[in-house]
Amino acid sequence: MKIQDAVVLITSAGSLMGRMLSQHYAELGAKLVLCDHQAELLVQTHTLCHSLKAPAIAYTLSATPTNDIDALLAYIEHTYKQAPDILINHWPNSPPPSLLAASEHTDAFLTQWGIMTNNFFVFGQRCAERMRKSNSQGVIINTVSFNRVSDAHAIESTSSMLTGFTQSWAKELMPYNIRVGGVIPHLQEEPHHSNDYAELTRHTEYIVTNDYFSGRVVTT
Repeated sequence: MKIQDAVVLITSAGSLMGRMLSQHYAELGAKLVLCDHQAELLVQTHTLCHSLKAPAIAYTLSATPTNDIDALLAYIEHTYKQAPDILINHWPNSPPPSLLAASEHTDAFLTQWGIMTNNFFVFGQRCAERMRKSNSQGVIINTVSFNRVSDAHAIESTSSMLTGFTQSWAKELMPYNIRVGGVIPHLQEEPHHSNDYAELTRHTEYIVTNDYFSGRVVTT
């Protein structure tokens, strides 16, 4: 798929990784739709994309945005007269609950984890539905990023979940010519955020432009 003039929806666009993804696709000439529940960070990403002369829409989600997702996709179709060509479904820096966590924190961890998992799945499901109904040969990319060395232990479990989603979605959507790929970071002792995020971003571009890539996950 060509990226120039494609409608690209990026979730968690206000995060560090989300901002790098947004900048990269802005420089490639995409029409961007940026969303996040962190309004101030989203504005920063939106401002950066505008400085690059890229067409970009910023959409602030609520803390529990299931209904917002449907409204956002309807807005995209109203604005661009089409469903997104590309969904970059980004899971940002949210490790799973630890079995060793203090019991008083367990409920909060589980609530947050449940919200993140729900949002991640609903974005994929709703985008796939719109792509299928419009007969567009869309691309969904699942990716995850972590900001702290202490989060490294969480990469394996989160990445396994994303890998499972990616492989099962790809099988379901293959009859509709919708491709699904994944990009995850590898385990390492020390973080090198800029380099890591740049490599993750480049691999998302590779998946988009390689029309034969689907059902696989790239580890950077």
